[in-house]
This record gives sequence, structure tokens and C-alpha cells, in this order.
Amino acid sequence: MKDLQNIVYKFMETEGVTLKQALVQSSLGACAKTGDISAIVHGVIYNGYPYTDERKRRIAEHLGELLFYWLMMASTTGQSPEQIIAEYVSSYIKKTKIMNDEEMRLINLSRDKLLEEKTHAEQTQQQAQASILEMLKYVKAQEVKESKLKERAK
Repeated sequence: MKDLQNIVYKFMETEGVTLKQALVQSSLGACAKTGDISAIVHGVIYNGYPYTDERKRRIAEHLGELLFYWLMMASTTGQSPEQIIAEYVSSYIKKTKIMNDEEMRLINLSRDKLLEEKTHAEQTQQQAQASILEMLKYVKAQEVKESKLKERAK
């Protein structure tokens, strides 16, 4: 989700989207895409249109656009998408009482552990990438040295 959020940030930065524009564009865009999805579902349910691959593709396309607008709106809150989702799920569980407090505590512990592991994995990946870059620089430097030696030898 973080990568998607970064794409939205890059779009907003490139296009010079202000906070006001982000609020308007994301809220109206989300409404429009929800309406587009609803129109397809309405046609399938109430007009008897077949739920074809083309209709599924169009719904998926609108869901992608809806996610883009959702992420843009999320960026205006100062919270990560993961935080927003986790807070909603937590409040939904409390409201509907589908889990008791102990079950919820265990889920939160598991989530925190996964986030911790993900962060560690990301750091390890970054370190590996940095090492690979260093090795590539070294190899390139060796190639340059060898070509200079060959030139001198001629």
C-alpha cells in the first residue's frame, strides 16, 4: 500500500495539487467512481444484464480509480492508509462485538509483529540494494582501470 501511496504523492507533487484541490478532486472523484460501479451493478441486478468479463473489467478499472482517489484523500489526513484501515477495522469489531477484547488484543499483537517484520525486511532489502550498488561501482571501476591499462600497453 505504501508504494501506491508514493505514486499518489508523486502525482500530486508533479501536478502541483494543493490541499484544497486534493480534497475536492478526491472526494468528487470517489463519488463519481462509486456511481460508475453502482450503475454497472444496478444493470446486472435490476436490468438482468449478464455479469460478463467486460463488466467485471470495467468494475475493476473503476475500483482502481476509486483506490487512487481514496489514497489521495488519505494523504490529506496525515495518517497512513494502513493506520486508517486498522482504526476502522478495530472500531467496527468493537461496534459489532464480533470479537472479544482478548481476541482483539491478539490480533493487534499479530499485526504489530507483522509490521515490525515488514520494516526489518524492508531495511534488509535496502541494505542488500546498497551492497549491490557498491559492488557494481567496484566492478565498473575495475573495468575502467583495466581499459586504461590496456590503452597504455598499446
